[in-house]
Amino acid sequence: MARVISAVIAASLLGVHTAMPDSFSGESLLLPAAASYTPLLDETGFDKLKTGAFSSVQTAVGTFTNVGGKTDIDPAHRKAGASCLHLYGAGAKMTLDFKSMNVDTELAFWAERWTSRSPFSFTISAGGAVLYDGTQQIKVGGFNTHVRFAVPAGTKQLTFACTSPDDTGILIDSMRRVEPAPMEISGIVASQPAVPALTRLETNPILHINVEADGAREALSLNQVQAQLMGSDIVGDVEKVELLYTGTASVLGGDADPEPVASTRVSEGTITFKGKQELQDGDNHFWLSVKLKDGADLDGWIDAKVDGVLLSDNHRRRVENQDPEGRIRMAVAIRRKGDDGSGGYRIPGLATTDKGTLIGVYDIRHDGNKDLPAKIDVGMSRSTDGGKTWEPMKAIMDKGGPDEDQWHGDGIGDPAILFDTVSKTTWVIATWSHGNRSWHGSGPGFEPEETGQLMLSKSTDDGVTWSDPINITRQVKKEEWCFLLQGPGKGITMKDGTIVFPAQYQDTPEKNRLPYSTIIYSKDQGETWQIEEGPKGNTTESQVVELENGTLMLNMRDNRGGARSVYTTDDMGKTWKVHPTSRGGLQEPVCMASIINVDQELGKDRGGWLLFSNPNVPRAPRRRMTIKASNDQGMTWPEGKQVLLDEWSSAGYSCMSMIDDETVGILYEGSRSFLIFQRVKLADIID
Repeated sequence: MARVISAVIAASLLGVHTAMPDSFSGESLLLPAAASYTPLLDETGFDKLKTGAFSSVQTAVGTFTNVGGKTDIDPAHRKAGASCLHLYGAGAKMTLDFKSMNVDTELAFWAERWTSRSPFSFTISAGGAVLYDGTQQIKVGGFNTHVRFAVPAGTKQLTFACTSPDDTGILIDSMRRVEPAPMEISGIVASQPAVPALTRLETNPILHINVEADGAREALSLNQVQAQLMGSDIVGDVEKVELLYTGTASVLGGDADPEPVASTRVSEGTITFKGKQELQDGDNHFWLSVKLKDGADLDGWIDAKVDGVLLSDNHRRRVENQDPEGRIRMAVAIRRKGDDGSGGYRIPGLATTDKGTLIGVYDIRHDGNKDLPAKIDVGMSRSTDGGKTWEPMKAIMDKGGPDEDQWHGDGIGDPAILFDTVSKTTWVIATWSHGNRSWHGSGPGFEPEETGQLMLSKSTDDGVTWSDPINITRQVKKEEWCFLLQGPGKGITMKDGTIVFPAQYQDTPEKNRLPYSTIIYSKDQGETWQIEEGPKGNTTESQVVELENGTLMLNMRDNRGGARSVYTTDDMGKTWKVHPTSRGGLQEPVCMASIINVDQELGKDRGGWLLFSNPNVPRAPRRRMTIKASNDQGMTWPEGKQVLLDEWSSAGYSCMSMIDDETVGILYEGSRSFLIFQRVKLADIID
């Protein structure tokens, strides 16, 4: 039976206490809508201005002047009308001069971030003081961010500053300046994020409360929140509960979590925090957050509901959707930023040995989070208890050497892993970039100075020790190809004992280095390796699975975007057939994915299920990490047989492996940690 803890939570920064009423009954769920801005002082839509780059333009709001970088009047993009304002590139900066007023005003506009690529920053300041920081708030695409902030009385000039990749930046439209209205609350809505609660993190959001405020004058504050916390074993799993405030930011970050408003250790009964948190104009995001104990049960769950809130006007508010549907699953933050001194970890692979040992592999990205060429080693994490605890990380493949300075960017990465059920050997395959010999710098030839090298390492003792790297480049690469590398992710052992890795290669310079997905395989347990040409151009990262009849299915990242490409072969890649689901059955935002055959992984009949995981959206940003199930050999993936693990944006790579008859393990790039390991019951997916 789940334990229930009634929590009276008052968000406090200033220590002001207000008594909580005995009951929240009798109040409507929604409050009257707030008054609109009055009066409107000036407004501009940029529609009547000459398009293209400008040094200075006059608008109804004021005069915009370019003082650095690139500024355009852009006719190709707009929120409304014919054009908008575009600020972009490294160090872009402009000023807005207008007639000052002796009362506070507000500036409001719609904004769009052009790309999710880093770096990105956007601020608006006056006299050196930042009035608005949109670095985390501006959403990618769609003019979906409404910016509103106070401009102090007497202000004559604002400075807009943006840093972004070339030709991206920020778009601005429908700008207006208004007098601020008295604050009113238009609604309070609770929701539950579909993100896992992670061990090794200080904060984990389990309930979201959005207080929607309109107006900046006579600001209100949130004084109390009444909530309930439930779970499979709250006292055993949870170390503390906190209420966090992220202002207008609608996502709780992983490495930059806010300071808690208040916190306490979990105990039976009522938990009380006292104080107040002043609200801002617009959305105000509060989070009920937990810190898990190191030994938290990864098969457990947490849930929460909010009963009501009290504001500084002493009006009791009920909350819309106060008991959101769903539960929070638990998981492990396997690799975080800064672990073992590394700036980043990416590219997961996962396999289960015959002894039940889980072996995870990935990039150790020492120089931040850059792809090859960079100082990257292949790291390994090992668990002998089904992923509940993990041994310290080991670097099992390292190609840096005494000439590393000469060959800048020497590194090895993008691993894939395979457990050979015949020889009981675990294989890891990775690509060595000797200097810039990776995706863009690799070329025809065989030598490390010419082209990327395909390297193997093996373990015959259940992942405890590993061999020195074995170079198989000359065995499998065609000399004229520009580049050959593995999946990444994982490989398989077929029923006949053949071991197979997914692979990808770039064709010749004359064919514009067109990439193809394919397979690499060995019929003698890794002594020699073979390759065939791939089925379809402009495909890259792939995964391979054996179907019931011995056919191999190659499930491929397709750079055209929108959906996966899927082909099959009955002769180890000599010929290929397009699968009926290709470019339609599995949506994707151009990303790596994982697919496994449950029966094949377990070596027994569990119903003929295939499992597939990826960010379940058709376009960037990558988000909604999902596991899907198919019991008709991949012909259909019913919506009723899917589990959403992490709805927030991430790098999006994943790799699955069966832990036991009832449980699948998944190692994936999550929204709140570089690499997350999660146990998921098979019944949760297929039932």
